[in-house]
Amino acid sequence: MLKNAMSRIVAVGVAAPALALALSTSASAASEETVSWQNDATGKCLNWGNDAFGNYRLDPPGDCDRSTHGWSQWHAVKVDGQHWTFRPDDYVNGHQSNMCLTSYNTQVYLEGCQDGNWWQQWEEKWTGSGWKLQHRGDGNVAGYYLDSNGSSTYTGPANNGNNQVWH
Repeated sequence: MLKNAMSRIVAVGVAAPALALALSTSASAASEETVSWQNDATGKCLNWGNDAFGNYRLDPPGDCDRSTHGWSQWHAVKVDGQHWTFRPDDYVNGHQSNMCLTSYNTQVYLEGCQDGNWWQQWEEKWTGSGWKLQHRGDGNVAGYYLDSNGSSTYTGPANNGNNQVWH
């Protein structure tokens, strides 16, 4: 994932007999990893929750819990060279969620993951200070960007505000 790849580039020097320099990026080559998204303007995280029956839902933005059992943790699955799906990362509890972060029109919610569903696929776009997450749309209409006002999460057309910037 581009977000983590840029932050994890590590130079490793090897000598014998000549000095070789190898770059290792654990994330860019990975097809799956754990991420969290904190909004630049509000400081709140994109969170998920579930009920006693194991039903997953998108919770309102809130405190960032990146612990092993954290509801701010998302399982990112690479779809192609530039798009990802985001699923609640509840693997530590033995649950493999098949729910994906989805956006249709301006609504953002979780629904069952479906291969090829472009409304569930997200592209990370670096702004120079954070990331904008754009859903893929339907092929004819460019997707909206993940946005938050601190009490809800939604998508909207690109703007220059920090409410669309995530870390």
